[in-house]
Amino acid sequence: MKHALRVLDDSGDPPPAGPLLVMLGDRLVSVVDAGGGVASRRFVDALLEAGAVPVDSPGASKPHTRIVIRGTPKSPEARVRALALEASANVILGSVRPVFASYLGRLAPVG
Repeated sequence: MKHALRVLDDSGDPPPAGPLLVMLGDRLVSVVDAGGGVASRRFVDALLEAGAVPVDSPGASKPHTRIVIRGTPKSPEARVRALALEASANVILGSVRPVFASYLGRLAPVG
């Protein structure tokens, strides 16, 4: 006997990924995107090339700088999540900007 499966989330949006953390000099930087995390991973890779140090666990520290990379939400729920992320951001990027990551890495104070 065949049964149709219920669709729990048919929005087509990837599940949200948590923020990625890096140290730029003595500053903790959080990078997140409104999608599944691919954009933030690419941006963090560019920050690492510019001299950032990855952080596995933030401990009790709050990020000094929060960077959000915009995406194109496909559902109203994803749009609300994106707006909430952007409301707490210090920097909002329209897309991954490796040149900006390189510039930011050069501006970071050395420890």
